Amino acid sequence: MHAATIAPNSVAVLYLDNLSPDTADAFLADGLTEEIASRLGDVGRLSVKQVSREGIRRLRETAADYRVAAGRAFSVRFLVEGSLRRGGSRVRVDVRLVNAVSGFRVWGQTYDRASSDLLDLQQEIAQEVATSIAGQLAPGERTALTKRPTANPDAYEHFLRGNYYLARRGLGGFSHAIEEYETALRLDSTFTRAIGRAALAYELLYEYQPAGNDSLRARGIALASRAIAHDSNVSDAWVAAAYAASYLHPRSFEGVLPAVQRAMQLDPRNSEVLHQYAFFLRELGQDSAARAACLRSLALEPERPITLSALGFLSFLARDYPGSQRWLDSSLRINPEFYWAYVRRARTRVMLGDLAGARSDAEMALRVGAGDSSLGNSLLAMVSVQSGDTVAARARLNRVLQALPDSSWVALLEEQMMPAVALVKLGDREGALALLERVRPRGARLWSGLRAPDFDALRSDPRFQRLVEESRPP
Repeated sequence: MHAATIAPNSVAVLYLDNLSPDTADAFLADGLTEEIASRLGDVGRLSVKQVSREGIRRLRETAADYRVAAGRAFSVRFLVEGSLRRGGSRVRVDVRLVNAVSGFRVWGQTYDRASSDLLDLQQEIAQEVATSIAGQLAPGERTALTKRPTANPDAYEHFLRGNYYLARRGLGGFSHAIEEYETALRLDSTFTRAIGRAALAYELLYEYQPAGNDSLRARGIALASRAIAHDSNVSDAWVAAAYAASYLHPRSFEGVLPAVQRAMQLDPRNSEVLHQYAFFLRELGQDSAARAACLRSLALEPERPITLSALGFLSFLARDYPGSQRWLDSSLRINPEFYWAYVRRARTRVMLGDLAGARSDAEMALRVGAGDSSLGNSLLAMVSVQSGDTVAARARLNRVLQALPDSSWVALLEEQMMPAVALVKLGDREGALALLERVRPRGARLWSGLRAPDFDALRSDPRFQRLVEESRPP
């Protein structure tokens, strides 16, 4: 994009480099970056993007001036960059505002503060950056930059830790995030953003591990209601409420889209909220709208692994397997330990006939899956079938099936139906149908999963058609 066409008040916030001796302080560098970007986004005159570490790393390695290259790549006039170093109870932050057209520094400052001053620090940095870009701020803009989610600095640090783990989108990450959010709430029971994020973490953990974990769902629903009751103007609370509504009304999804739309109204520049909107749209079969929401999310936060993976799955549903692989390749370049991208790419590669690649992805899914072996083993069974080794496939799949409950079982994510997909690949139509008929609840999640091309061999069967109709959203 030519420099003349780039919005004059556009800015990309690059993740601060963590220079602390303790690598565990990465949560602090990431959290401070995200909060600065969020505060800048509250200034309506600014167009704010957040850029992944991987995206900048590649530019640093390949471009003569990565700042100018970043400005062109992300279509922004300015970049915020810098570093963070923590030592004991002190934190040192170097921040620079760079003109991405010329590569020259516009403003810079070094802050040496107590760790307990993080709330003041991010406010001050955001205000200096906003003023340097937009000039004198209006009273409403200054107010937006000074609002605080909590007055307790220790609660705030635990909140940032929780966000760091939640962003990892894995079973272990969700559990660690819950611990951090719950600690934050013990320190400040009125911290609404922590209430909403805790609700979301419980709900996502339940989605990944629903069997026998109804208490996770109940806790998530209760926290979502508590967050809304405490402050209905916090977008996180409405995202959690959308998940709660999807559990309470699994077929109709009553209240789901209005809740997440309310979250978008409150925080229109939040890439996570747009991603969640895309997820619910996909579950309701509105794939074109879901794709548009994903692209809007990426416009705000380019190279977002989970959203790239979501686009890969939408392409998979559309039977565009080369397109699906391209999106998933991009997701894994940014986050080489992203479990769901490996699961999805293995499934895509089976469809493309790339059995060596599918096997490699399935084995990686087993390594990074934090104890979840059913999907990886189902994928490896599929690869064995396609390779002609049905004996090995059946033996592996039998171990997966033996671990499932004897009666009904919960599959809230499309990929959780992979054992049934493996049975289809084995030619065991009866086994696949019997397994799918045990899935509870019947509703939008099941209906969306049944749309996948892996089930095309069952599509004309009356029992499969009955499952579809019993689950179809109104």
